[in-house]
Amino acid sequence: MERIAILGRGFMATVHALRYAEMDGVEVVAVASPSHPTEFADKYADAAVVYDDALELYDTESLDAVDVCTPTHTHRELVLPAVERGLDVLCEKPLGRTMADARAIADAAADSDATVVPGHTIRFFPQYAKARERVRVGDIGSPGNIRTLRQSPFEERSDWFADDVKSGGVLLDLAIHDFDFLRWTIGEIERVFARRRRWDAHEYALATVRFENGAVGHVDARWPRRPDLPFATRFEIAGDEGLLEFDSEDVNPIDIVSTTATGEPDRDPIDEPLVKDPYLRELEAFVDCVRTGSEPPITLEDGIETLRVALAALESAERGEPVAVAEVTA
Repeated sequence: MERIAILGRGFMATVHALRYAEMDGVEVVAVASPSHPTEFADKYADAAVVYDDALELYDTESLDAVDVCTPTHTHRELVLPAVERGLDVLCEKPLGRTMADARAIADAAADSDATVVPGHTIRFFPQYAKARERVRVGDIGSPGNIRTLRQSPFEERSDWFADDVKSGGVLLDLAIHDFDFLRWTIGEIERVFARRRRWDAHEYALATVRFENGAVGHVDARWPRRPDLPFATRFEIAGDEGLLEFDSEDVNPIDIVSTTATGEPDRDPIDEPLVKDPYLRELEAFVDCVRTGSEPPITLEDGIETLRVALAALESAERGEPVAVAEVTA
């Protein structure tokens, strides 16, 4: 039986608690949040002991792993003491608010037997995994232009999301999903130019990225403060032999338009139903690492490099000029 503690009581903590409840051989034995999450524990982890202080939890409970679902700016202060105690950690994205935070976590993990897994959930969504597979096997040839869109209505979010010092805004909290997908699918990003606008709690950002292989990407991230707008994601990946398209609001989630031998376009719909919930797949992969000591599917270095791209976009938006990703060290 793997004994897990959840830190936090918000949306992601709820999502994770519900998925752990579906898993055999896993028990959420403790929950911690400064707001004393008794109501959260009663609803989603009724066997869990409730703590106000994560350090007290670490020193009191017998644990195998910790699941950190707290605001971004708190990750370092919560992950470090867990790692120092040899506890495996799943840390929700982004890994930290700054590169210094992420590097401190990496240094602590290097001095410990603990494994830290960044929570980049997109890699467990079958549509994204299938798209990457089709790109990697050459179904659209060599990718040259990529566009992504991610829209998440802001109405229900906690106030800390609107505080740049804590969350980094839409580029660091939302667009980071697509930066990670693009790194995973296309390759490393070398340069970013971004713009963002915020008014009345709405926030929109657009980042143009250049990959080391010469491809160009456009990342559109939106936090509209309008509950009438749906959560939506899209992407297009154009190669020299075809186009791959995804739209979360489309009946056929993924389409490929490729060039046949006769030069005629051939549309190939890919049906990828959610046989298993992506969050459940993510947590199963994490628990497998805890049980077996196996290499996680998303490494700590993945989390660090994706964070570096997002911070480069944030810096570019602030400076009004392109930023080389390798220059982001703070």
